[in-house]
Amino acid sequence: MTEKIKSEVISRRRVFSLLGLAALGLVFATIPVSPQVTPRGVELSVDQAQAVTYRRARVTARRVDRRVYRHTRRAVRRAVY
Repeated sequence: MTEKIKSEVISRRRVFSLLGLAALGLVFATIPVSPQVTPRGVELSVDQAQAVTYRRARVTARRVDRRVYRHTRRAVRRAVY
């Protein structure tokens, strides 16, 4: 019953290595990886996130509208002359 309690001091080198490992783990945890079943077996692939936002939809619609307007204007000019 007479155990000696020995306090261990963690060195700075060990603390920094643990922090580095934790940071590396966080980086790997945020990578979107999903398993894909293929004829060759199961493969891991990185997901390509394609966010569709309201801004993207507005920009695309505006570009399409400008293109339609341009084509219509050219068609009218060609028909007149």
